[in-house]
Amino acid sequence: MIRQPRSSALLLALVMVSACSRGADQARLQTDLQTRLNQDIKPDLLQVVSLRREGSSPIPAGADGAARVLVYFNATLKLNQDYTFGGWDQLSPSTVAFALGANEKGIVGLQAQNKAGDEIRAYGTAVYEQGPEGWNQVAAVTSQTASAPDTDNDGDAPPSRSKQLIEKLASMVNLPPPGAPAQQDEIIADELERAQENIERRVQRRNHTFTIATGPAGGDYVRMGDTLIAAINQAAPNVKLRPRVTGGSIENARLLATGDADYGFMQGDVAASAFAGDDVFAHGGAIESLRAVGALFPEAVHLVVLDRSAIRTVSQLRGTRVNLGPPTSGSRFDALGVLTAYGLAPTDLATAASLPSDKAIAELTSGQLDAVFITAPAPTRLLQELALATSIRLIPIVGAAVAQLGQVRPGLTPLTLPANTYPRQKGDVATVGSATLLVTTADAPDAEVARVSDFVFNRMPLTRGRAAEIVGASDAKELRGVTIPLHPGAGQKPR
Repeated sequence: MIRQPRSSALLLALVMVSACSRGADQARLQTDLQTRLNQDIKPDLLQVVSLRREGSSPIPAGADGAARVLVYFNATLKLNQDYTFGGWDQLSPSTVAFALGANEKGIVGLQAQNKAGDEIRAYGTAVYEQGPEGWNQVAAVTSQTASAPDTDNDGDAPPSRSKQLIEKLASMVNLPPPGAPAQQDEIIADELERAQENIERRVQRRNHTFTIATGPAGGDYVRMGDTLIAAINQAAPNVKLRPRVTGGSIENARLLATGDADYGFMQGDVAASAFAGDDVFAHGGAIESLRAVGALFPEAVHLVVLDRSAIRTVSQLRGTRVNLGPPTSGSRFDALGVLTAYGLAPTDLATAASLPSDKAIAELTSGQLDAVFITAPAPTRLLQELALATSIRLIPIVGAAVAQLGQVRPGLTPLTLPANTYPRQKGDVATVGSATLLVTTADAPDAEVARVSDFVFNRMPLTRGRAAEIVGASDAKELRGVTIPLHPGAGQKPR
């Protein structure tokens, strides 16, 4: 047997010890975390009571090639004062999660109303970069259906009506070269996709599973819907929901009107317009069947520019390249309202783009756009990450335009984004916002709505370990920002 030199063994041990303590030791990590909480959330709001370091892992190097590691930790925090996380004009639980390097499910103990002395547990991360004098903490973003059985007909039995329709559709598509014209194929594909969604929804409702219209893929409404649905399905097995990805608030209103969804998320100002048949809903007429289950939390109108931009006011958007949002989104609905309140129209802009938020942010960063409108719960993850990657500014919406907006967009009210809502945001920003409503229709059974309402606004706020995104929902706030009639089952005690 070959004996390993003792010096080599000691060297190996030192290397292993060094690897285990990459980034910062436990004491340094706790000190750095307290500093981060004071700077990135609110001074003396949260105190680090205890912290346990859980190891580290290498991540891609910094821009200058310096080595970086991601350090994991478990921490217990104590609240030094009463605070309403997720309330109007208050910091969101998502701000806390982002500052801790945690996802929304990594924070336990946040309530709709926290009291001084409450403890919050967090499983978080911190990024450290190696410099000439050792490891230093840096701000950085890190990335970490069954088929139906074959039902061929037996013998000479006639095919079912559904199969006859499928065969008829197939005959419209399965044509000899060059095949169906592109425009015809696109129309058929759109109609088939819509039919597939409707078939699935009707079958699911027969099985007591209801469809909730959320929003664009990857957006806040989808993430919020997934979180809400998971919580309801786990804690209330007799109430089952399935998500449907949509274009946003405007499409959600129309899906509810046509019976293609049972519940949906909707901005309060969009709901008011749909119910009255105003604005974008004037052509199709009022959707008087809409009913509110309650208000979840506020959404802010964000007007974002890069920090180096010369744009300081909404009026200065004239002649610039601006993303208003997708056609059926609440972001575009609000953006058009803001422009109108400031005496502007889309034709006054050099570009009035209709991109989804993620693509718009990419074009803002690359210099292809000058400003971006996003209506979303604050903070929205997309802007948190952008604010870390580059310096941004939020353009205030203030003055006489706010009163004008109240007339153009009933349901939009003044809203303040407190300092540190986003990374490097030093001061409060005045804007406008509306409530995120959970909406259904007048024909939804009272007993069903009562069960949903009770869980969302009474039971869910008391559920331990729930995600930060749903902390804001509570019975104390379920009527604030409601702009359409309440469903009779909302607020009733379930039987």
